[in-house]
Amino acid sequence: MNRFERKILFAIGLSVFLALGGSIFLARGALREVYRVGVNERFGAELVHGVEARRGQLMALRSSTEQAADAIQWAVEAELARKRAAERLPELLEELLARYPFVTEIRVSELDGTLVTRVSRPPTDDSEPMRETSRDRAATVAARTVRIAVRVVVPEVYFERLQQAGEVADVYSRLQRQSASVSDVYVWVFGVLVFLLIVVAFLIGAIVSRRVTRRVTALAEASRKVGAGDLTVTLPTSATDEITELTQAFNDMVRDLRDSRTRIEYLQRISAWQDFARRLAHEIKNPLTPIQLAAQELDETYEGGDDGYRQKLENARGIIEEEVATLRRLVGEFSAFAKLPRADLAPADLGEVVHAIEASVPAILEDEGGGTPAPVEVHTTTATEPIRVRMDPMMLKRAVDNLVRNAVQAVHPAVPAGRGRVFVRAYKTGAAGVIEVRDNGPGIAEESWERAFDPYYTTKTEGTGLGLAIVKKVVLEHGGEVRLDRGPEGGARFTLELPLLESG
Repeated sequence: MNRFERKILFAIGLSVFLALGGSIFLARGALREVYRVGVNERFGAELVHGVEARRGQLMALRSSTEQAADAIQWAVEAELARKRAAERLPELLEELLARYPFVTEIRVSELDGTLVTRVSRPPTDDSEPMRETSRDRAATVAARTVRIAVRVVVPEVYFERLQQAGEVADVYSRLQRQSASVSDVYVWVFGVLVFLLIVVAFLIGAIVSRRVTRRVTALAEASRKVGAGDLTVTLPTSATDEITELTQAFNDMVRDLRDSRTRIEYLQRISAWQDFARRLAHEIKNPLTPIQLAAQELDETYEGGDDGYRQKLENARGIIEEEVATLRRLVGEFSAFAKLPRADLAPADLGEVVHAIEASVPAILEDEGGGTPAPVEVHTTTATEPIRVRMDPMMLKRAVDNLVRNAVQAVHPAVPAGRGRVFVRAYKTGAAGVIEVRDNGPGIAEESWERAFDPYYTTKTEGTGLGLAIVKKVVLEHGGEVRLDRGPEGGARFTLELPLLESG
């Protein structure tokens, strides 16, 4: 029995036991209450008497509030009949408020709503809930009529007790009327509970199965989307059963397909750019030699005696030869990019590439220093144990060489002489062999990280933007990945990951 089957059986069993336990608990409680209270005339009479007593208590409270309101009205009328009543009226209201503890506010106002005076009792910290009500009176003295609003409070407990007593009496009355059919009712109750038990178990089973079918349906729908070419589909994996394992395998497959398509699309773009570079190099290279020869011939065949014109010819020849040399260098780079071969993979040690880079560092520094070594330190380290991967050593060395050269070019002008650092390191993590190239230069802006590997995209004032495109093409042909981010020294960090051989 697998985990999924156990989960369904557990859910159904749990629903059955919960429903059965609930029905037994309710039935036992009801029967105990019936037999504990009993059905007799004496108990019924006591219940009715209790209800009437609580109702009488509330009526007495209401009568007391009415009497208090009348007394306050008479006192106010008497006070208004005296001279200087306006000065004495607030004091009188305070005395009346103190006399009646259940009165919380007395408000005297004109008929048009203008407030004459108002006194109120400050709120107390008593947590007992109270119910407020108002008793309105009108006092007329010497053709003047004022409105008196008396607000009184009654403890809520009196109303609650009356309601509870009424509910108990009502329940008892129903039990008394139906005492002959109690047993039949409970038989029907148990029948209904059993039916509900079956329905609940069925619903829980349906819900559990629906969850499974919904996940399977989602998986089928996602498969159709993938078949239609949508490789952005991702399904949630929150459970721990076989369906989740299938979903995880599906997500892994889609991710692998997405990565493979990304690799293929990039390599196809590179192939198209290589074809473009091949044609561009051919079209530019052909007219360079005639242009240079024509400039040289003009300079060498001039026989006039105008020294100024002679100087202009020499300057023009120098500019033309310099620009032709620049174009030849660009054509050389385009041709090298166009002729970039496919990687010929074979098992090898990744550390050998780092050792080869270490041997070529002096030449790189001398090239960048213009004949004298650039004042940049290049540190190379590799793991002591072999890092076995399938690679083309020559192609991979060329890719890493481009990265080291770029790092030296970034550090040389930006960092004070003698403080520039470039680090090349080879190691392995998990199932990948890694070559890392980083520096302490200014780095590359984060918004350029995504486009940095596109052909002909460069942030340098001089350059063709082909170096990083070559690096990515070589790494993808090795079945690996290349990433650009910021290193711990603050400069750019390039990470090349190649899959390890199983024996490695």
